[in-house]
Amino acid sequence: MELNLRILQNETNFKDLEKKIFKIVCKQAQEALKKLLEDIDQAILESRDKDKFKVKDIKKRTLDTLFGEVTIERRYYKDSNDEFRFLLDEYLNIPANERQSPALKEIALDLVKELPYRKAADKIDNILETSASHTAIFNWVQREGAKLSKEAETKQIDLFRDGLIPAAENEDRKEIEHLFVEVDGIHIPLQKDDKEKGELKLGMSYQSWEKRHPMSDEYNLTGKKYYGGVFSSDEFWKETAAEMYEDYSFSNGSISVLCGDGADWITTGLEFVPQVKVRFLDEYHLNKKLFRKLGRSEFVPKLLDNIEENDIDKLRENLKKARQYRQKKKDKEKVDELEGYLLKNWEFIQDKKNGNLGLPDEIRGLGAMESNIDKVLANRFKKRGMRWSREGARNLAKIIIADRNNTLEKHLNRINWEFKTDDLRKAYNTVQKKYSRSETEVLKATMPALKGPKSGQDWVKGLKNISDPMTNNSIV
Repeated sequence: MELNLRILQNETNFKDLEKKIFKIVCKQAQEALKKLLEDIDQAILESRDKDKFKVKDIKKRTLDTLFGEVTIERRYYKDSNDEFRFLLDEYLNIPANERQSPALKEIALDLVKELPYRKAADKIDNILETSASHTAIFNWVQREGAKLSKEAETKQIDLFRDGLIPAAENEDRKEIEHLFVEVDGIHIPLQKDDKEKGELKLGMSYQSWEKRHPMSDEYNLTGKKYYGGVFSSDEFWKETAAEMYEDYSFSNGSISVLCGDGADWITTGLEFVPQVKVRFLDEYHLNKKLFRKLGRSEFVPKLLDNIEENDIDKLRENLKKARQYRQKKKDKEKVDELEGYLLKNWEFIQDKKNGNLGLPDEIRGLGAMESNIDKVLANRFKKRGMRWSREGARNLAKIIIADRNNTLEKHLNRINWEFKTDDLRKAYNTVQKKYSRSETEVLKATMPALKGPKSGQDWVKGLKNISDPMTNNSIV
């Protein structure tokens, strides 16, 4: 009770009290981790092959963790091949040139999906008892995003060069009856590039629609997955097709529907999407084009009626009238551009009303891509006045897309510094045999709370698990 009151003495509000206790807990966690790692280093020292590994020095190493900076001292060995090694680093699989812990990196990567690099660094500095520079966070994104890009590239090369379908995550690929594929792009400002802007491409597939709840008038997309994060249309379609073959099983009866605006690069997808039978121009982009070129003109509903009635002659007639109605040259040019757009995509506009395409009777509004591209990419890339390198944008986009597909955590698990459990177990067993039960108490972290009257409480048991590496370690 005396300790609790002492903590309260200089605090006047709960927030400050909360922060003070958080700092105390972080400090204890730093000490516990330092003790744990140095205990493991001691165990390695005593269990090593003494003829093979000679101690040459003791050197410091600092790690930035969620609860702050931890500096340890560990042995530096010379092996029988005259190579110098840190066995502790090897046993715990800590990379030689990395200072930040995997958990700290994971939080940073989570923040940069929504925030600029500098703001993400500020958040870490303000919330945790640690820090990470915006440059370090940028480098992590580039490194991990590049790995995701390389994986995607390898899959598409295997498929399109070598004819190898990517291995599925599980043995059973989902059999596809209908797959709806919507694609779009966002134009982002580029830096150090021949062009001022580049189009970052994004795709989304889904299998159907379902009500949010039985009485709802709103629907969710089912089986949703995202693709892309690249600038090249050829690269986009090859990567997308490879992932589709990885996830799904297509038969002759499968039908894929490709939907988007009238861009030529989208139509190119007809060559790549598995079992694609239909190319639609979605209603969102159609209406957007009509209102952008004609505004709230009386001709807009007339043109929509012509489209609904599949009357291309009447459509041309109304476009001619709309052009004559306009006085300014630039407004006449807008009508010409609209006419070219509608005639070029007439087939794709009409396909949706064709009942002989083998599609479900009720196709809900296609055009979900626009809202999704805002949620996935546009809010991060376009609305903060930033300029991007192509590589930097691609790598961040890959991180964001992997997160949306719930595969980012699995990817990050590869950089979790997985322990060499066999070596650690051997070191533990050797030390366990050497010392009696009472002597092993030396290896335990010393915190007064562990032995005091509160020792039976859950929070103290948690600290004991942290501070008692040899008797509580999950690898034992």
